Amino acid sequence: MVPYGNARMESGKVSCQHGEEECEGNRWEQCAIAHYPDASDYFPFYYCMESEGDRMLHNVKKCASDANLDYGILSTCYNGAESEELQKKAAAMTPSDHQYVPWVLINGVKSPSDGDNILEEVCSAYTGEAPKAVRVAGEVEGLETLLRLENGSSGARSTKVVV
Repeated sequence: MVPYGNARMESGKVSCQHGEEECEGNRWEQCAIAHYPDASDYFPFYYCMESEGDRMLHNVKKCASDANLDYGILSTCYNGAESEELQKKAAAMTPSDHQYVPWVLINGVKSPSDGDNILEEVCSAYTGEAPKAVRVAGEVEGLETLLRLENGSSGARSTKVVV
């Protein structure tokens, strides 16, 4: 996951397609991913934030609490120089040729369905023993719901899925 969307880096500063609030939401999500790199840890926070839509910045503490993440850790990251560095890292990780969001990559290859068939595509690309999420499709319902939500919302973000 790369919370960056259609933002652009200009003169060392990030400019977001939907304004400063989108950049602020990206920074909170980037901090969660940086400090809780296991998807099973950060994804509930990310999902909660995205589900809040335009109210996400009013619900950061709630989303952190609901996801069992330490708000103090996220806040220190967000309010410090680290979040600026994470913005630059997200810019570097976002393909410069992406044309819209979500821009879903699986093993570095663009999803032919733009994530609409994410479970099938990830399972097809996976070469190891099938993990639980592949064996039990219902386990990834939240991810599929999030991709549908992002695909249809005006504040959509870039999503990068790597197997």
